[in-house]
Amino acid sequence: MSTESLRFDLARIEAKLDIVLQAVVKQGGGEISGHILDGLKTSELALLRSLTTKQHVALQLVMQGCKNADISDIMGIGENTVKLHVRAVCKKIGVKTRGQAATIASDIFRRCDPREYQNLSGGLPLDWAANLNPEEEDQYAPLYLSPVTTYEGEA
Repeated sequence: MSTESLRFDLARIEAKLDIVLQAVVKQGGGEISGHILDGLKTSELALLRSLTTKQHVALQLVMQGCKNADISDIMGIGENTVKLHVRAVCKKIGVKTRGQAATIASDIFRRCDPREYQNLSGGLPLDWAANLNPEEEDQYAPLYLSPVTTYEGEA
């Protein structure tokens, strides 16, 4: 079976899931397991759920137009690690460039309920990067900063 055939079958299954999910939402008053769905497809919810919190951070910063060096400074990681996060996001979204990822993500974010996104992202608000102020301490930093390891004998 070819890759193209598998993608086609997967797209058909996702479309069927979307139809079933929308029918369930209509019958259930618009809520599924306590979460309101605001027009997101099953595949889009799965995508947001598949990203790690650090990948959500990197994606939001890419959407704000940050360069790898800027993202590196904010997240407290090396630029090569930023590149890995951005590549992983692009791969999960199914695109080749960060610009394409930002375009698709901004469309998904526009239709996403902020409370739902915060649950899916591991606690990061939907508008975190847009409201990030480098002059102030970020209350969400513990979600994406790696803990500093100290060794015995160090001060």
